[in-house]
Amino acid sequence: MDEIINTFFTSYFNFSRLRSVYGEEKTPKNMMATPVDEEGWYTWKPIEGTLTNSNYRQVEEKFGVKFPKSFVEWHKQYFFLDCSCQLMGLPVSSPTEPLQQIIDNLDYSLAKDLIEAKLYPFGDEGNDAGPLVFDGRYEVKDNEYSIRVYDHEYGGDMDGLSEIVFSSFPKLLECFTHYIQEVETRKNFEIIPDFFQIDPTGAGKTGKGYWLSWVAMEKENDELFGD
Repeated sequence: MDEIINTFFTSYFNFSRLRSVYGEEKTPKNMMATPVDEEGWYTWKPIEGTLTNSNYRQVEEKFGVKFPKSFVEWHKQYFFLDCSCQLMGLPVSSPTEPLQQIIDNLDYSLAKDLIEAKLYPFGDEGNDAGPLVFDGRYEVKDNEYSIRVYDHEYGGDMDGLSEIVFSSFPKLLECFTHYIQEVETRKNFEIIPDFFQIDPTGAGKTGKGYWLSWVAMEKENDELFGD
């Protein structure tokens, strides 16, 4: 797992512009790599994380959720202020607002309905369909739950729950990493089918229809707006 996490962060820090808008009280000064520019932006640098497992357990207990061991290990590795690609967004980690985005993902009305059904929101689907959720309805070792998408337009009805799109959080990280490593030199719709080999029991099985819909959408966009 350490190798998957390390490869993810190395790849992401190369992929991201590492830019953020300055906020007097929110911006961690020890993460600023440049002064604030004329438009209020600055470049940030990741720093080693200091959160502990007990910090995450407190959130779990407060909201009645369980996080995969791999998710906690990944999130506490660094403090980092951005974590998204076209396909998905994952919670950032700031020393001035520790665990705040994880909390925000759990602390609203739809999230509470999902949690009651043992579906634990932790990120965002890249097409604004709704949250990524850990499916906690089935017990697994180290809480390494499968991952689904919930369409927020269904307002808590389970008809809004997708099939499994990733078999586990480590497989999500591997697919995310592969995508950001390849997207500078390949069309995004050419990269997505690679997920079927990286995660054959999730993205390549029950999630195939979901990811093929992304492929179709991105092909259409490329035909309409591509070079």
